[in-house]
Amino acid sequence: MTKKALQDDDMHGLRRTGGLTWSVRLSIPRDRWADAGKAFGTTSGIKQEVIRSLGTQDAKEAIRRRDKALAAMREDLDARLVAAGFLPIHGHWQPDWMNEDRFLTEALEARREIGSVSDSDDFYDNQTGASDSPRDRVIESMDSMLEDRAQELERAGKDGDHYRVRFKEIALGNQTPFGVVLDRWWRVREREVSPASLASARASLKHFATYLAYVDGLVEPPKDIDAFLRKQSMAEIPLHVIGGFVEWLGGQRGLGLKTIQGTISPLKMLWQWAIRTHLLNGPNPWAGATTGLKRQAERAGKEQSEALREYCTDELVCLLRADPAEGKRRDFTYGPAIRDMMRLALFTGARQNELATLTVGRILNREGAEGELWGIQVTNEEAKTKNSVRRIPLHPLVQPIIARRLREVGERNTDAPLFPECKPGGVGMKRSHFFSQRFTEFRRKLLGSSSDNTVDFHSFRRSFITFFEQANANGASACTEMVRDRLIGHESKSLAGNTYAAKDLGWDLYSRAILGMVENGIPEAVSNAVA
Repeated sequence: MTKKALQDDDMHGLRRTGGLTWSVRLSIPRDRWADAGKAFGTTSGIKQEVIRSLGTQDAKEAIRRRDKALAAMREDLDARLVAAGFLPIHGHWQPDWMNEDRFLTEALEARREIGSVSDSDDFYDNQTGASDSPRDRVIESMDSMLEDRAQELERAGKDGDHYRVRFKEIALGNQTPFGVVLDRWWRVREREVSPASLASARASLKHFATYLAYVDGLVEPPKDIDAFLRKQSMAEIPLHVIGGFVEWLGGQRGLGLKTIQGTISPLKMLWQWAIRTHLLNGPNPWAGATTGLKRQAERAGKEQSEALREYCTDELVCLLRADPAEGKRRDFTYGPAIRDMMRLALFTGARQNELATLTVGRILNREGAEGELWGIQVTNEEAKTKNSVRRIPLHPLVQPIIARRLREVGERNTDAPLFPECKPGGVGMKRSHFFSQRFTEFRRKLLGSSSDNTVDFHSFRRSFITFFEQANANGASACTEMVRDRLIGHESKSLAGNTYAAKDLGWDLYSRAILGMVENGIPEAVSNAVA
C-alpha cells in the first residue's frame, strides 16, 4: 500500500472546515434518511449525515479523537431514533463472534490454549533486557485480536471495551461464568441422575439466580432468569452473598427446612464438580451451609415421622367404602384413580408415584399359568432408591382393578399408562403430583383436617407393613422380615439379608407372602370394604 493510500485511510471520515478545524462525518444509510430526518426534525424531512467539530486543527490529534467522537455521535443518533419510535441505526446487529454461546466457547478455548503452553522465558533481548515466553506470545496475539474486535464494536456504536475486558478475564481464568460450567455439568448430570433430580437442580439454580438479582438491587427478577445467571461469574460471587442465601430462602421465600436443604444440595454439588475439574479454585463455599438446618430438619422430621401412623380399621373402611367423586363435578377425573390406588397401595405396599406411573408393560404374569398371581414391576426409572427396584404380586382381590384398566387403555402399547388421568406436575413432573393434592382433599373430607398431622397416602404403605407383621405373628410362615423388606423396597437391616441373600427371593415366596398377609393380617372388615 502506498504512502498516499495510508494517508487516505487515516483521514477517513474527517473533513476540514473553512477555519481549518477538523470535523468528523457520520454517514447515515440511505434507507434510514427519512427516519433520521423525523428524529432530528429537519425541514426537508430527511437527514443524510451528522457532522461534529473535533475542536482541533492538528491532523494527528483529529485522528485520535475521531473514533470516540463517532461512538458518541452514533449513541446520540440511536437515542434520537429510539425516542422517535424507530430502531437504532444498525437495528439489533452484532457480529457473529458476539453471540453469547460463541463468545463463551472462544474465551474458554483461549483459556485452554494459554494453559497448555509454557510460561518459561525462551526469548531474551540482550540489549533491552526484555524477555517473553510462549504463553506471553499467545496472550499478546489474543490481545491484538481483542483490540481489533473492540474497535469494530466501537465503530458500530457498541461497548467494545466491555467485550475485550470480559473475554480476557475469562481467558486468563479470572472469571468463570455460570454458562461455561453449567453446559458441561448438565451433560454429566444427565448421565448420572434421574429427570426428577435434574428438575430439582434447575429449580435450585432458578432460586439462586433470583437471589443474585435481589442482591443486585433489581426490584423484579430479569425475564430471562437463565440468561442472567449464565453471565454471572461464579468466582466473583462474594462469600457473604453465598452465606446469605439460606436466610433469604427461609425469610423472603418462606421455604421449609427440608426444602432449603434440597435447594442448597445441587449448588454444593455443582461447585464441588467445578473445583474437581479445575474450573474453579477451592474450597467449596457451600460446605457446611446447612449444618444447623440439617440438625433442625432431622429433629423436625423425627417428630413428624413419629406422629404419622398407619390407618386404623375404621379409617380404612371409611375411605374404601366412600365414593371419591361424590359431591364433585361429574367430570371429576381423579375419583376412579383415588378409588383404585388406595386399594393397590394397601395390598402391595407400593409408593404413590410407583402406582401412578404404572404402564401396561409393567404388569407381570398376565399370560402365566392358571392360579399364578399377576404382579407389578417397579423399575429404575420410577424407583426411589436402588432397593426399590422390585416385583410385587397382586392379590386376587385387587387383580380385577388392573384387568379393568388394561381393557380401558388397551394392551398393545406397553408404554401406555394405566392411570392416564394422573397428569405429570411439580418440580420433578411426577404423575403423583396432582393426584396427591386430590387425595388430600378426599381424606380431609372424610377424616377431617386434623388427620393432616397423623395420616396421609403413605399410611396405606404403613398399614401394609403392619398387616404383614400381624400375619407373621399369626403363623404366616412366608411373611418374614426379609421378604417384607424385598416387597416394600427397603434395605434389609441384617448384614446377611443385605449382603449375602439374593436380591430377588422368587415369585412363589412373594406370592405366598401376599396371600398369607391378606388371610392372616388384614381385618375382615377391611377385606370386605375392598371388594
